[in-house]
Amino acid sequence: VDFRPKNNLCEDEKNYYIQIDLPGMSKEQIHMELSEDNIISISGERAKKNNVEGMKYSKMECEYGKFSRSFSIPETGDIEKIEAKMENGVLEVIIPKISIPKTQRRTI
Repeated sequence: VDFRPKNNLCEDEKNYYIQIDLPGMSKEQIHMELSEDNIISISGERAKKNNVEGMKYSKMECEYGKFSRSFSIPETGDIEKIEAKMENGVLEVIIPKISIPKTQRRTI
């Protein structure tokens, strides 16, 4: 692993979200795998742009090379309905929440 892309983990009423900054990459360059113990692994390789002969860097902050990140999916995540989309250099993995019926109290 050459670098660790930055990520956000968040949720709303219906979904969990994993958002990963991957500027310059397409969805086809990213590999996602779900293990039996509900861990999603996201990996890929961001290639360095070809250098012009004789080019010297005075500063280099962009990270290139192989990366891999793993995230545990909560028990209430529906692993059968996971979706992913890539937009503006951000990979977003959407994990729907399983709706758990609310229990009602009744006096008998």
